[in-house]
Amino acid sequence: MRTWIYLSRDAKRRLSQAARRRHRSEAELVQEAIDRLQAEEPQRPRPDPPKFAFDPAVVDSVDDHLAMGFGRDGLVAGGWPA
Repeated sequence: MRTWIYLSRDAKRRLSQAARRRHRSEAELVQEAIDRLQAEEPQRPRPDPPKFAFDPAVVDSVDDHLAMGFGRDGLVAGGWPA
């Protein structure tokens, strides 16, 4: 993947010199630096969403279950703010 980065003249000069000294491309040095930076970052905990225990048959009769909560004719007039 390709991306653009903007460097100061001094940073570009030092990057070019480092690449020549190490016989590597500037891109390789930038990629290595990014990899090192990411390795230093602490791992963010992955979210652990709540587990819901329900009867899978609910999915087959969702309209009936909703009707029990809202009534067969839906919400009563004025149930939702306008």
